[in-house]
Amino acid sequence: MIQPTRLPSAAARAALLGLVLSVGALAAARPAHAATAVLAKTGTLYEVYETTYGSIAGTTDAALASQPVLALRVTPPGGNAETEIVSGTTDKYDKFGESIEFEDITQTVFVVYTRQQGFFSDVRVAIRRDGTWAEGSFLPNPGYYISLSPQLLVTRQTYTDVDAGGNTVSKSRSILSIVWWEETGASQARYAAVFIEDGSLSLDDVTAWNLNELNGAAGPTDHSGLPLSSYVHPGLQRDAGTNGGVLASFANLATRTQQVIHLAFPDNLPKLVPPDGLTPAQRTSFARGHTPIGRSFAETQLPTQIDLALQTQVGTFISPAGIPTFYWTSGASLSYLPGGSSTVVTIPSRPDFPVDRALAVVRDMSDKQ
Repeated sequence: MIQPTRLPSAAARAALLGLVLSVGALAAARPAHAATAVLAKTGTLYEVYETTYGSIAGTTDAALASQPVLALRVTPPGGNAETEIVSGTTDKYDKFGESIEFEDITQTVFVVYTRQQGFFSDVRVAIRRDGTWAEGSFLPNPGYYISLSPQLLVTRQTYTDVDAGGNTVSKSRSILSIVWWEETGASQARYAAVFIEDGSLSLDDVTAWNLNELNGAAGPTDHSGLPLSSYVHPGLQRDAGTNGGVLASFANLATRTQQVIHLAFPDNLPKLVPPDGLTPAQRTSFARGHTPIGRSFAETQLPTQIDLALQTQVGTFISPAGIPTFYWTSGASLSYLPGGSSTVVTIPSRPDFPVDRALAVVRDMSDKQ
């Protein structure tokens, strides 16, 4: 039964409108920041950035030239940069919150971003492999929705399967994990995974999961009195020592706490027995080990001291003990807030101590918590 839905919070709608109004004429090549650039093992730099159609592709159509798009710039070591439009972004809608990942083994580029349409926005993914793009989006919860702050991470998993002859074989697959925040009937973080296995990639059967439910702490959500920026920025990090697992940090507004969860997938497919009541597509997904396994890790207070404009990106480091550290830049300074703390610390930038060096120091501090 579909539950009655409500409009997203007034704060979310007002913040999104402010962000939309701030998206004006975009520079042809905006400087990349941490989430929008990734370096391959070969030394090739991949960047994704917001720009306009006319700055990438020649056209005499003024309306088309002004359309907002995302661009992918690829710079090989010692070579010239090549730029192309990210598939699926050539339309009149604004795009923001873009992030990029590159998987060396399959030579695949992954891009996630938010596409805004009026008071609706959804998270979309574009994947470039062997010179060909694939694209898709994730089904939101029923009702009005605003999706924000997508983050992505690629891991590799070794798993057991059976071949055509019924023999047990060992395989490896790439898993693209994506988290984002969704304002809808409930305000909560969501998770989805895209798999590259047996040489193929499919976006047709991707399922989006509510992180509150995966962590066993679902219920009515309440964001009253909370700064929007204190809860709409989930984070992802590789789960060291696991077989392709990740850690996700997110605000659970059902419990009004910040939670960290282990997320992993089954690695012995022949032992999986689908439960009753699944559709054929669900049974196939279950049998392929595409259903995430959530395991609660840590819980701290919500970072209510983070009260920022929605345009400000907030990143997260997660310590071995499951303690998140939130960070963001403001001008030439880096600010951070350790999970469970009420004190925001700001590190001013200097010519001999730039922001990227300050970020490395904060990451090192987080690793020791």
